[in-house]
Amino acid sequence: MKEIYFCIDFDTLRSVRNRFEKDLLVCLSYDLTENAIKEEYKYIATLSLAHFSFDLLDSGYDIYLCYQDNIVKIEPHMDLSGIGELSKDLRYGHNIFRMFKAGIFNNLIKWHTL
Repeated sequence: MKEIYFCIDFDTLRSVRNRFEKDLLVCLSYDLTENAIKEEYKYIATLSLAHFSFDLLDSGYDIYLCYQDNIVKIEPHMDLSGIGELSKDLRYGHNIFRMFKAGIFNNLIKWHTL
């Protein structure tokens, strides 16, 4: 299985990189992330949230959302109970990038925007 870590900020990216013992490719841009996914790099950490999508599951990636020391695996059927008016079940068809922008995952990763 491959893994991709979506980091909210540069400090988080640095933290993920520093404690990762695997051969982690760090991507600071959309283009670098796009190329890493196309080349099926096994472990990716990125600041580009444009690729934050369940489509990556079809490419064999486990998806992680990271902020500071909080690394949460985002997967279909994870429990979202108590988060707004959403159903309790995160479905494959959900647009997780749009959900991220709406703040749905903020409590999971303990990220609170201004």
